[in-house]
Amino acid sequence: MKLICKLFLILTFSFCLLPRPVSFAAAAEQTAPSVLSVEGRGNAAASPDCASVSIGVTTHGQDVSAAQAENTERARSIIAGLKMLGIDAKDIQTGNYSFRPTYNYSENRTHEIDGYTVDNTVIVRIRNIDLTGRVIDTALAHGANQINSLEFMVSDSKALRKEALLAAIRDAREKADIIASGLGRRITGIQHVSENTTAFQSRKYNSMMLAEAAMDTAVPVESGTVTLDASVHIEFILDN
Repeated sequence: MKLICKLFLILTFSFCLLPRPVSFAAAAEQTAPSVLSVEGRGNAAASPDCASVSIGVTTHGQDVSAAQAENTERARSIIAGLKMLGIDAKDIQTGNYSFRPTYNYSENRTHEIDGYTVDNTVIVRIRNIDLTGRVIDTALAHGANQINSLEFMVSDSKALRKEALLAAIRDAREKADIIASGLGRRITGIQHVSENTTAFQSRKYNSMMLAEAAMDTAVPVESGTVTLDASVHIEFILDN
């Protein structure tokens, strides 16, 4: 019994002499790097090399068949005229086709159907941007009575996206350098990077703008430039 008591006392004394373990939380706080989070923004612009135009054909008739027949004849004439300009068939498609009844709202004849309206939309992709004006003129000459919209675009966006992203990265680094310098610190690395590239901000004309341009020959429909915006989120590591 005396031997057991002596061994217990020796083990207890030895345990008390062992160094106390440092908590994991305290160790993590000591080793975690200082991080500076920065948002960078950039954009790039280019001259468009293609366009998309929405052409509308609206017809009316006392019955559906008559309205549809006239609309079909006009649409076929428009497509034939566009093909003669060199527009490929794959670049011509129907964007919308619908018909609806029209009503007579005169006295004592409320909700009486007096005819039908057929709407047909043809979307044309113009790969030779110099043909844009001629495409619109040809469509109107062959029976179109609406030009709903015109949009200028860039067919190959890779170079533009790269330029916008590089500008966003430079912007983020410049901001980070200024902040780090103001804090008396140095950037020693990067912990995390994420990016976001928005859709093209193409040059668009709506139906009202196109109508104004058509009425005033001094207001040409210009392709202008298209832009692409990019942003990056970078977490820079600072020295301790």
